[in-house]
Amino acid sequence: MSSIVGFSIWFTLSIEKQKSARAAQERALSQFAHLEHKTLVVGETTLEVWGHRDVTERLRRLADGSLLVLVGSPLVGEVSWQKIEENMMKSGFSQFEPSWDGRFVLLHISADGKRWTMWNDWIGSIPVFHTQLSGGGRIASTIEPVTVASAGFTPDDFFLPGLLSMFINGHYLGDWTLYKEMKIVPADSRSLWDRDGFRATCLWTVRPSQDRWETGWDDLVDEMHELTHRAISEALNSQASWIVPLSSGLDSRLIAGVAADVGANVHTYAWGASDTTDVIYSRQIAQTLGFPWKHIELPKNYLSTYTQKWADLFGSSMHFHGMYQMAFLDRIGMQPAGHILTGYLGEVLSGLAVINLTTLHRIPGKTQLNPDKYLHWFAEEVQRAIKIPLGDALDEVASQIIREIDGPSGAWYQRLTILQLRNRQRLFTYFQSILADYSRGVATPFLNRAYGRFCLSLPRAVLDDRHLLGAVYRRYYGRLAVIPGTYAKDPFILTGKYLVKRRMSNVLPPSLHFGSLK
Repeated sequence: MSSIVGFSIWFTLSIEKQKSARAAQERALSQFAHLEHKTLVVGETTLEVWGHRDVTERLRRLADGSLLVLVGSPLVGEVSWQKIEENMMKSGFSQFEPSWDGRFVLLHISADGKRWTMWNDWIGSIPVFHTQLSGGGRIASTIEPVTVASAGFTPDDFFLPGLLSMFINGHYLGDWTLYKEMKIVPADSRSLWDRDGFRATCLWTVRPSQDRWETGWDDLVDEMHELTHRAISEALNSQASWIVPLSSGLDSRLIAGVAADVGANVHTYAWGASDTTDVIYSRQIAQTLGFPWKHIELPKNYLSTYTQKWADLFGSSMHFHGMYQMAFLDRIGMQPAGHILTGYLGEVLSGLAVINLTTLHRIPGKTQLNPDKYLHWFAEEVQRAIKIPLGDALDEVASQIIREIDGPSGAWYQRLTILQLRNRQRLFTYFQSILADYSRGVATPFLNRAYGRFCLSLPRAVLDDRHLLGAVYRRYYGRLAVIPGTYAKDPFILTGKYLVKRRMSNVLPPSLHFGSLK
C-alpha cells in the first residue's frame, strides 16, 4: 500500500533558504534510501513529499486546481478521493472534518498556493513544525531541522521555557519548541495559513464525557473488549503480514491476543538484555499464542552509531532517548515483510497515569508533568546548571501546564488524561511510530476515535490501576492473564504454579533466581 510518511511545504522562500531547507531534508532522509520522493509546485507554493511505493496515490488535484495531500498511516483502507472531495465541497472547509482513525495529516493547498489548510488526528501524532519568515514567506515540515535551517534560527532565538521543559520533562508542552518563532500544529485541529498568518481551531473530535458513569461493570468489560478487538482486527485486516514488537506489558500482548483470535500472520520481537522482564515474558506470550518470536540483541555501540542520525531526523524536537529503536529496525531489516503494529496510546487511554497525575497535580504550579521517577532533571538541578535567573521561565512552564489542564472540558482526572495524551504521549513517544513508518510502515490501532471516546467516558474507579482492562484479560484472554509482566507486581490471574514459584523466590537468595525462577 502506498503512503506519504512526511512532507515539507513552503511559500515564497528565497533561493538561499530553499537550499538550506533541502540540505537539512536530504541529511535526514539519507538514512531512508528506499523512500520515494516527489516535488510539486502549486501556484507560489512548493511541496515536497516522501513515502512508500507510488506516493501519487495520496495526492489529489481538485477541479479548481487546488491540491489535497494525505500524510501518515490512517486506517482507511483504500482512499476514496471522490468521497473526500464531495464531503469537502458539501460542508465547506470550515465545517469539514476527516472521519479517519490512525495517524494522519490532511493538507489542502489552494490553486494559487497562497492558502494552506490542514487537519490532523485527535492526538496530533505527526508533529508539523512551522514558522513565518520575513517578507511574507512561510514554511512547515514534519522534519524539524528543515524548518530550523530555512529560518536560520540560532541560540539567540531559544525559547527558555521550552528549553526548561525539555530538561525537566523530556519534552516540550503544547505547541512549544526550542525556538520562540517556531511552533507545532496543535492536536485535533483545523489550521490555516494565509496572508493574515497562522491560526488554528481545536475540533475536539474526541473529548471527555460522562456517558458511561452509570453503566454496569459487566457491560463495561464487554464493551472494552468489543472496541479493542474491533480496532485491532480492522488494523490487522489492512495488511497481509505484521511485525509486532512484543513487550511484557498489556498493550502489545493485547494486540498479539487479537491477532491470534483472527489468525493473522504475525512475527513478534523483543529487544534488550536477555534477562529483562520484557524479553523473558514476551517469549512466553508468543509461545502461548503460537507466534514466531525472536530476541534482538542491541549492539553496544548503538548510541555512537545512531546519535547523529537521530539529530538529523529530529533535531531539537525530541530527547536523545530512542536510538535503540533505530538499531532494532536496522537489525530486523525488511525480512520478514510486513508493517509494524504498535500499542501507541494504549496505556494512557486504559488508565495507567490517572493515579499518579491526580496525586501530583493536586497542588497547582508544578513545572513537571509527571512524577519524579519520570523526570530527567529536577528544576533545582536545572537552576544550578544554567547560570542565569530562571524564575520567570519556570513560572511560564508551570502556567503552561495549568493551561493544558484547563483547556479541555470534563472531570479533573479526564483533563489530566488529555494532558498526558497531548503532551508526554504525543511529544515523548511518537518517535516509535515515526521510525516504524519511515522504515516499513506502521499501524496504531488504539488511535481509534470510538475507543478514545469510550475510555474518556469512564468513571475514574475503573481506570485506577487499569482495573477495567485487567477484567477484560481475565474474562477474554485468560491464557495471557496468567503471564506476569511489567504491568503489575503479580499477573491478573494467580495460578498455583505461579504462587509456588513466588514463595520459593521469597525464601531463596537472589543469586538462586535463575532457570524457572528467573
